[in-house]
Amino acid sequence: MAGPTGSGKTEISTRLDSHRVEIVSFDSRQIYKGLEIGTTAPSSEDLKKRPHHLVGFADPDYIPNAKLFSDLAHKAVVGIWNRNNIPLLVAGTGFYLKAFLEGMFPVPEIEESTKRYVNEIPEERVGEELKKIDRESSSKIDPKDFYRIRRALEVGLSGGKWSETQNQREGGLWNLFPKSKGLGLQLVPDRKELYQRINHRAISIQEGMLEETRKVRLQYGENCHGLKSLGYDFALAFLNGKIQSEDFQVLLSQAHRNYAKRQLTWFRKESFLVPSSYESALSVLQRETKR
Repeated sequence: MAGPTGSGKTEISTRLDSHRVEIVSFDSRQIYKGLEIGTTAPSSEDLKKRPHHLVGFADPDYIPNAKLFSDLAHKAVVGIWNRNNIPLLVAGTGFYLKAFLEGMFPVPEIEESTKRYVNEIPEERVGEELKKIDRESSSKIDPKDFYRIRRALEVGLSGGKWSETQNQREGGLWNLFPKSKGLGLQLVPDRKELYQRINHRAISIQEGMLEETRKVRLQYGENCHGLKSLGYDFALAFLNGKIQSEDFQVLLSQAHRNYAKRQLTWFRKESFLVPSSYESALSVLQRETKR
């Protein structure tokens, strides 16, 4: 089940049979400990009701790695199957879901120092940096797809060429277990209602997000990767006296609305996901996960 932030993925998952369904989260932001409020991760109450995998397992200074994430997800899914339970993949990060299901393109080993260097380059400069060392790859990537631009730059700095790795995927659940293809649903909420929920959420998480930012900054520094998650840049700006409280709320709401647009665009391109309303998705999943 995939969908944009605020579309109701968590609510649906909590209404399924907790004795049969285990959640495997595909969200690059909800992996962090201590950032649960700002990333709208499942609450402690949700975690008590049913098993959740790949939620809150990483310290805030951890840099996400799609390959490692896919390996952890693979281990989680196989474990769920071995318990005769049903894995429900809940995705907000489309790239992670696609990499896990379809496999990943082979790339050279990337040093941690290279990853950190690339991740610290501002978005407005990273495209130019890639063009300097790999013009061909640069021309094949959407200028706004900063994730792929950064990954291509990592490959280039490691002696490879991103465009030459894009011919054949390796691994992938569907390649390893061809019979594992299951039901794929994409939540497509009414845009007006979605934005209202996002705006309301931004108000409700503001104070908690600021407190999380204070604690994480004190322990890991404000340049740690966890604080690069959506909206925490505005929390830091507020704590550093660069913006007012009203600005923080407005910017936070706008950032989440823009993120939701990008998520909807990504998931719309995936043919294995069937567009669905909240009510329809809930009905289908309740039916499909009965004993």
